[in-house]
Amino acid sequence: MELDDFCRRWQEQPAEPTHISLTEQKLRAMLSSSSSVNPLLKLRKNASRELNWVVIAFGLNGFNALYFARNSASLQWFVVMLMAMLSVVGGLVYQRLRVIREMEQQQDNLYESLKNRIVRFRHLMRLHDYVGVVTLTLVVLTVLLVRYTDLLNYLRPSSPDWGLHLALVAAGVVAVLGLIYAAYAVGKAEHQRRYGRYLDQLEAALRELGE
Repeated sequence: MELDDFCRRWQEQPAEPTHISLTEQKLRAMLSSSSSVNPLLKLRKNASRELNWVVIAFGLNGFNALYFARNSASLQWFVVMLMAMLSVVGGLVYQRLRVIREMEQQQDNLYESLKNRIVRFRHLMRLHDYVGVVTLTLVVLTVLLVRYTDLLNYLRPSSPDWGLHLALVAAGVVAVLGLIYAAYAVGKAEHQRRYGRYLDQLEAALRELGE
């Protein structure tokens, strides 16, 4: 009987906190903090600001379509394409805000919850980068279609300066491709500054939690 009582009292004693539980408590406290140490606040602030800029740009393009581009079919198509691009970008930014709000809810399984949402957030960032590249490519193709006749005349083999014209067009193609890649690199770096470094901070905390 004494041995049974001892075993029962031992089982009823509170377990000592482990390193993982202490780390999880620290992480939860950081994510619920209203100070600058909370990376979710930075993520939400930057995403909200970006969404506001997208809405403003969409409104300006709508104004442009109604007043400045109403008498030009090519400009109207260009504005419509930009508004479609802004709609896609706005949707991606809104989805990022939703992921941030889900992170702030702090599910029971904090490790898996944050890990999955960080993966989703990075996927949305990559989609945003690809949308930018596709948009620039469509802009270039639109200009080429509008100036299709002029370009053919410029590259007509019967022209005495045909070789020079061909070289200039080739140089222009290389320059455009370089600008598209530069825009992609700049956009990717900007995403890293706005979001990536805070996601890295969260992932470092998760690695500590998983050890």
